[in-house]
Amino acid sequence: MNKEILMIIAMGAGGILFALGGMGFKFLRRFVLPVILAIVAKLGGKPWKKCLAFMGSLIVAMHLPYGEKTPSIIKLLTFSAMFGATCFLGWTIWQAIGIIVTFFLFKASNSNWGKNIVFHKAWEFITGALLGLVVSSLIGR
Repeated sequence: MNKEILMIIAMGAGGILFALGGMGFKFLRRFVLPVILAIVAKLGGKPWKKCLAFMGSLIVAMHLPYGEKTPSIIKLLTFSAMFGATCFLGWTIWQAIGIIVTFFLFKASNSNWGKNIVFHKAWEFITGALLGLVVSSLIGR
């Protein structure tokens, strides 16, 4: 299958499903998104065992806390688990970028100075798209 199409699917599905998960459709974020990203990784040439390990660990990571009242260190660990799940597929600098960008955009979306710039739905979409981008960069080589 065309890897560019797979990359678009991963990033688009990531952004849309992660954001929809924030509207009460948690199963889309917690289960459907990991399954789709694992399928994209498999179609992109990654071994089934690595795709299944990635999918399972991402499902677990998507259940970890990162809400407004969660301490910053726990948020950072949760975002590290989300992007760290992709390490089963390989390594890219985008994993580190994803953790950092997600953490700071979340903080901005919940602050008085940043909530009108980085509204929460934008944070959700960007976070999901970044997860898709990591998978895309790992299959695009």
